[in-house]
Amino acid sequence: MDPSLEHDRSEPGAGDQPATLAAIDWERYGFLDIGCSSGGSLDHCTRRFDVQRGLGIDLDGTKVAAARQRGLDAVQGDVLDIATRDVVRFVSMMQFLEHLPDFELVERILGKAAELGTDFLYIDHPSFEDEQMLLAHGLRLYYHRWSGHKSHLLCTDFFAMFERLGLLRYHVRPRGPIRDSRHRAVIPVGLPKNQREYDREQHGPKAEVTFARPVYQHLEIFVALRPVTDPEWKRIVQP
Repeated sequence: MDPSLEHDRSEPGAGDQPATLAAIDWERYGFLDIGCSSGGSLDHCTRRFDVQRGLGIDLDGTKVAAARQRGLDAVQGDVLDIATRDVVRFVSMMQFLEHLPDFELVERILGKAAELGTDFLYIDHPSFEDEQMLLAHGLRLYYHRWSGHKSHLLCTDFFAMFERLGLLRYHVRPRGPIRDSRHRAVIPVGLPKNQREYDREQHGPKAEVTFARPVYQHLEIFVALRPVTDPEWKRIVQP
């Protein structure tokens, strides 16, 4: 474990949840998870980075309540309203940025996250890199036409934002390789929005294609917020 990531490892006590953004005791948290929903991303990050305690934030009070019922720390609010900075080791955004209405807001959220974290950002993002290639074969990944996925960010979009924000060291790891159209994540085009994984009875036949290179389902993106040594960076980005 990277000692620089270790923080308060005490167990949360009953009734100690922050009621508002202004009531947050930042000393208690090792990371902030933006768009935490019901807490799956908080769980993931505690395991992924071996940090005991993180705080989730979400606009949806129902989702925040669900996270709290799981024993996780979460608060309802807009991260852009947090007026402090340099309060947690890292900030995570998992399966979140694609739900924002436009790229301008994505960049504002990234800028705020960079203000709040001291060490790095962790982004887990569905991949839209091969959307046009798949369409040329009459295919798509099932989540490409989800109504909630409003911002189909590509790596080049992220890189341009990072550069404008002065974030000059970043690392991308593609995950979930798909080598041919037999994969259940691949569905035929022409279907209504909001489909799930491929079901032949429901979705009908699809083209049989072996891809020239793997198509990936999602991307892990790491962004350094301060100068880090190569060994330290490797500890952060390694699976």
